Amino acid sequence: MLETFNHWLIFNAVLVALLIFDLLILTRKSRVVGMKEAAWLTAFWTLVAGAVGVWIFVAGSEQQGGEYFAGYVAERALSIDNLFVFIVIFGYFSLPKSYEARGLLFGIVGALLARAVFIAAGVAVISAFAWFLYVLGAFLIYTAYKLAFVGDHEVNPGKNIAVRLFRKLMPVSDEFDGTKFFTRMNGVRAATPFLLVVIVLATTDVVFAIDSIPTVFGITDDPFIVWSSNAMAVLGMRPLFFLLVGMVKLFRYLQFGLAAILGFVGLKMIVETAFEDFHVIGKLEDIYLSLVIILGILIGSVLLSIILPDDDDDIDENSLHIVGSTETDN
Repeated sequence: MLETFNHWLIFNAVLVALLIFDLLILTRKSRVVGMKEAAWLTAFWTLVAGAVGVWIFVAGSEQQGGEYFAGYVAERALSIDNLFVFIVIFGYFSLPKSYEARGLLFGIVGALLARAVFIAAGVAVISAFAWFLYVLGAFLIYTAYKLAFVGDHEVNPGKNIAVRLFRKLMPVSDEFDGTKFFTRMNGVRAATPFLLVVIVLATTDVVFAIDSIPTVFGITDDPFIVWSSNAMAVLGMRPLFFLLVGMVKLFRYLQFGLAAILGFVGLKMIVETAFEDFHVIGKLEDIYLSLVIILGILIGSVLLSIILPDDDDDIDENSLHIVGSTETDN
């Protein structure tokens, strides 16, 4: 079992090394990331996540390996929905395309920190109050209902509380100064719009963590698996963003697929908490069954978008940025 201090140390050391590699090599220069590069980088980070899964299988146990992959797939699916919000945020602030990769990197670091805090809190609460799993399960089912029938909440960066408070504390420049956080405006030190982008991403990451952490807890209560699956899913978000922008029409039915995944995991959490010895096939086999169901729902939502195209819903990258930008004028 992967539960010793050494295992935690090894994984987190590798995670930090990967973040440094991303910062110094992959996003060192401000440039536009094309579809081809995004596809290769997405494949690279997916292989890295797969390698971590193989390590968990070998150094840990088959159960931990299965739970890792199920958690990773679920979190990767949910991250796609999160990236749609990132598109709106970048459009709202008119972030130049060449700065998007660096902005996403800060968003990823914020997402990792938010998840670390919520995972630690979740483990502590669940250990002390087992009944809290019912609350998490019900929360996931309610979130699934809202996503499928009410629609996901609209994100208006201009109404972000952190940004509104920050504007009262410090002047903000209207112009970007590369990816710098601060610049000079009329001889006065001022924040740049890029810093506001990072602030909105950081506060939005907290909301994402509240939605996603209960999902992986519905798959496993192993803290190491919860953290590793979340971390690897978040790490691959940056290139997935650029891939998503170019393939956005494929995900028209994604919200219904995500709602189905959340509802399934929430129901699974409640049933397994109420009936400790309940298994559809077997303890280990049920993990693989969950993985197959989650993958099936995700792939099915994409296939449905391809089979049933909506000619009236002509969504592309430019329209997404226009939606975000027009909110500035309101």
